[in-house]
Formats: sequence, C-alpha cells, structure tokens
Amino acid sequence: MTDQVAVALPRRALLGSAAGKGIEALTLAALVLLVPRALGPADYGGFAVGLAVATGIATATGIGGPALFARVLAPLDGTRRGDVARALVLRIGRTRAGLLAALGAAALVGALLAPGSVAPLHVALVGAAALLGTAATLLSQLALGVERSVAWSLRYPLENGVIVAAALALHPSAGLDGALAAIALGAAAALVLAAATAAPALRGARRRADLPAGALRFARLQAAGGVLTQVVHRGAAPACALAGAGAVATGHAAIAAGAALAITYAVVQTMLVALPGAARAHTSDPRAAERMLRRTAVWCACVAVPACAVAALAAEPLLAGALGEQFGGAAGALRIALAAAALAPLWALANQLAAVRARPGAVLAGAAAGAAAFAWTAVLAVPGSGASGAAAAMLAGVAATTAATSAALRRRA
Repeated sequence: MTDQVAVALPRRALLGSAAGKGIEALTLAALVLLVPRALGPADYGGFAVGLAVATGIATATGIGGPALFARVLAPLDGTRRGDVARALVLRIGRTRAGLLAALGAAALVGALLAPGSVAPLHVALVGAAALLGTAATLLSQLALGVERSVAWSLRYPLENGVIVAAALALHPSAGLDGALAAIALGAAAALVLAAATAAPALRGARRRADLPAGALRFARLQAAGGVLTQVVHRGAAPACALAGAGAVATGHAAIAAGAALAITYAVVQTMLVALPGAARAHTSDPRAAERMLRRTAVWCACVAVPACAVAALAAEPLLAGALGEQFGGAAGALRIALAAAALAPLWALANQLAAVRARPGAVLAGAAAGAAAFAWTAVLAVPGSGASGAAAAMLAGVAATTAATSAALRRRA
C-alpha cells in the first residue's frame, strides 16, 4: 500500500502546474500586447532587449537544475534532506554567482568604454534583474526537488504579471529607466515566492554536509546535455541568418520555433512536478515509479498533441489574427515546428527516466545526437527552403534527441 501511494499519479500537482501555465499564457499576452503600446517603439526596443538578457541569463544558469534537485533530494528524508539541500544550494549558488559576477563586470566595462551606447544605470538594472532571477530559479528548483511545487508553477505568472503592472505604472514618469526597473521588480517578486516556498526545506539544516556520491557529476552532465539541447530549440532563426536566407525567412523561423517552444516548455514544466515523487519511489519500486512517469507523459500527450494538430490546421488564420497578414508565409514552418512540439511528452519522458535511473550520460548522448541532426539538416535544408528548412532541422533534432536518449537508456549502465 505504501508503494502505491508513493507512486500515485500526482493529479493535484499536475493540474496546479497546468493552471499555472494557463495564467502564464495570459500574462505573456499582456506582456506582448499591452506593454509595447504603453512604451512606444523606441523604449519598447530597449525594454525587450533588457528582458531577453535578464531572463536568458536566469534560464541559462538554471539548465539541468530541476532534474538535479529532484534526483538528489527527493529520495532523502528528514534532516538529511535539509542538510543536503543547503549544501547543494550553497555549492550551485557559488558557481552561478561567479558566472553572474563575470558577466556583470564585462557589461559594466563595456558600458564605460563605449559611453552613450548603453547607460550604466540600464546595465545595473538588467544586472539586478538577472541576479534576482537566477536566485529565484535556484530556489524554485529546490522547492520542486522537495515536492513543494507552488513556486515552480507560479513563478513565471507572478514575475510576468508584476513586470506588466510595474512597467505600465513606472514608464509614464521614469521612461525607459522605469520600464527596466519593472523587470527587476518582477524577478524580486519571483524570488520572494521561491524563498517562502523553499524555506521550510532549509530550516534547521546544518552548515556543513556532504553531497551524495555522484551528485556533482550528475549536475555537470545534465547541464552539458541541456546546453546542447538549446542548440536544437533555439537554433532555427540563427541557422537562417547564418545561411543567408534573408531577414523575412529568419523572422518566420523565429515565429515558428517560438510557438513550438511555448508548447514544449509548457509540457516539460508541467511533467516535472511528477519527477520528485518518482525519484523518491524509484529507490523501492523502480517499475512502479517509471509507470507513473509514463502515465504522466500520456496525460500530457492527450492535451499537447491535439493542441498541436489544431494549431497546425489553423496556422494561417492564427498567424494573420495574431501578427497580421504579412506573416502568413510562416505557416509552413509553423506546421513543421508544431510536429516537434508534439514530441515534447516523449522527449521529457526520456529525460525523466534518465534522471530517476541516475543516467545523465544518456541525456548527454541524446542531446549530442540531436544537435548533430539539427546541424546536418540545417546545412542541407535551410539554403533551399529557408524557414521551413530551419523548422525541419528543429524537428530532426528533437526526434534524434528523443530516440538517442531512449536508446542509451536501453543499453546497460
């Protein structure tokens, strides 16, 4: 009976995560539709760059973190979990802080050497947003690892909502300075939520504790696989630009890949709430734990695959309604990219199985195969097919990543 409870499908957490993604979609719509009108073209351009830099840094520094915290912390109980959680946060926090310090110093030096191009205040505001966002990412990953998923599910809806409200409130009096400050305020709100959610796991923890054997190796391999995966997920538009496909094709590739990634990460982040429970149960009943992960993937596939199919059938009117008739040429690329998004449940499942089996090498092998498939397909297809070729490279990369990770898992450790 205990094992059955431990590996039950976490319906409440999954529904909560899905609801968070629904709220996030609304806040993203406000970020895309309301903020540009309020800021105007010039200030919105600076705001968009600052937002992309701050969120990109916070996301990049957190690659591999959810699987690491879930795999290391979930099987532990009592004070041991708190001690290891504190040690893990301190170790990873120092690494991320060092990276941020180096990036911040480089940005400030650049601003001082090229006066007038970027204001030092703007660099400081974006840097503060990146620092706060990185800390929020770290603590929300910790909260996920100890099965407290509120911060994980609501972090981005809260952050986006605060950014929108603060930008609309501050821009009339402070201009671009106020809009950039809004990004930092959003990250600060996310940090408060993450800290409040993660605090019980750290309360009473010892200052010194040894990490479980292999934890740092797991972290390094997981992060390396995540970096290679970003080549597949983010490489469509750069591939068009590098191939000389033209600005229009590059824009269409960015639209197609962006839509596919929105669905992909909604699926992945929803499925991740099941990983800590599966990692904990895997120590006593591996088969039952993995069955639960597979049921979670099926649950998500039943939503994601029909959504991708409907979006593919309605690609032209969706693009025209959201972006205007001039973007109708992106429909072909969007359909191909949506096929990649439909594979998200399988891709996420393969990564989660690798996590609970402590096989980060399988994730790295799959990501390397996916990056190679993306590059090869892009070289062959983009020069002749433009955005559709870039989307085909994305599809090939995701399919190869999923297949290669699954194949690596079938081989003996």
